[in-house]
Amino acid sequence: MDANDMKLCAPEAWAKAQWRRVDLGDARLNRRAVQVGAAMATHVDESLPRQMGNAAALQGAYDLLNHPRLTLAKLAGPHWENTRYAAAQQSVVLFIQDTSEFHKKGLGPVGDGKGRGLLLHTVLAVVPQAVPEILGVAHQQTVLRQPSQVPRPKYSGSPEGQVWAEAATAVGEAPEGVLWVHVGDGGSDDFRFMHGCQGKHFLLRVARNRLLAWEREVELPMRKLRDCARALPVQHRFRLKVPAGPKRLAREAQMCLAYQEVTIPAPAQGPASWRDWPPIRAWVLRSWEVEAPPEAEALEWILLTSVPTTTLAEALQRVQWYACRWLVEDYHQCLKTGCRIEQSRLDHCEDIERLLGFCGPIAARLLSMRQTARDDPEAPAERRVDPFVVQILARKLQWPAGAPVSAQRFWHGVAQLGGYLARKRDGPPGWQSIWHGWRYLQDLVAGARLYLADPPKSSTPSNEQHVFSTT
Repeated sequence: MDANDMKLCAPEAWAKAQWRRVDLGDARLNRRAVQVGAAMATHVDESLPRQMGNAAALQGAYDLLNHPRLTLAKLAGPHWENTRYAAAQQSVVLFIQDTSEFHKKGLGPVGDGKGRGLLLHTVLAVVPQAVPEILGVAHQQTVLRQPSQVPRPKYSGSPEGQVWAEAATAVGEAPEGVLWVHVGDGGSDDFRFMHGCQGKHFLLRVARNRLLAWEREVELPMRKLRDCARALPVQHRFRLKVPAGPKRLAREAQMCLAYQEVTIPAPAQGPASWRDWPPIRAWVLRSWEVEAPPEAEALEWILLTSVPTTTLAEALQRVQWYACRWLVEDYHQCLKTGCRIEQSRLDHCEDIERLLGFCGPIAARLLSMRQTARDDPEAPAERRVDPFVVQILARKLQWPAGAPVSAQRFWHGVAQLGGYLARKRDGPPGWQSIWHGWRYLQDLVAGARLYLADPPKSSTPSNEQHVFSTT
């Protein structure tokens, strides 16, 4: 069974694949980890008591989540290893990093310091293609800020500023012949992070106007990174589809592109050891919007990458890679609104970390299912989904018997079970409607299988037997 098929299998089988190699020093705890993971994966958006189903199972889950031997790394480690192994089989993989705030009373300061919670830093492995494929989570770590009267350092001096380099080190080097690229927003504009991507590459959004190293004397606008990017002439124009956001309407933006090779020296300010690090050869790219709508803020991406970028095709590809960065934000949204981490009654940092050990892989599965729904829409659904499952959905939605079902029609049907209205003006279904529909469909399939295992002999219609006999 390949990785994509595993994401679509029953929760019990999927959970076993994720947590069967968990080693908690006790076989009973190991088995309970698989059981708790399967229950959570089956009813993702329910509370823990509803997920467990009975008092004994709930008590077992609480005992597990409070066990001192259990950590985020021990629970999610096998999933991280599976993801890195899958990444080693690809030609190009983006390791997209981002930090998100999770609000929870009683923990450290977040946001402007008035809120409470913790920070979660995630590395999401993604294969860049027409519909990006999500391989899974490659690494995660939490940061619990400590209250302080001293203002936090703006960039890499703070603990959360160091997670970028730590995550890049934890993921490890790329296998020979495979291109691994760490992707980050302005928070990753840290020389330690760039230097730490040895044996692989980085692609980040520039946040600092760094001083550049030049072999010749240059004019003032070219001496610093951001100024240099903005001084470059237009080299290409293209259109970019901008997805809707919390404060942004979906639109098609008219973009300009420029790029140039640069050299980044070690910062003059910082630990003395930094000054011994060699300068970094990189390419700066600026992609900016012209004639933005009056109600919209014009887009501007100033990117820096260690991946050689010497042609227009390569420059456009780097921009497309960075456009995949929103997937990690969507992943964190899956954790918050899908797995409902912030609604959990667990209130200690260690307990929440253990909960993330289960919910982290589950959120990746939710997001991956949406990507699967958008991949190869005209292919027959039976190529990726059990034909019996396709047949049950067709019966439920009263589709014509025997009519072929494309992948797009199948997933739109699944989303309809989850509340998707499929109107002409609606966009493609999101992960929430797909997941709710998939869970309902799995219940229907389970009921059909139970019926077939022991049908009532006196009331089984002959046409039902004919329909189900195809499997």
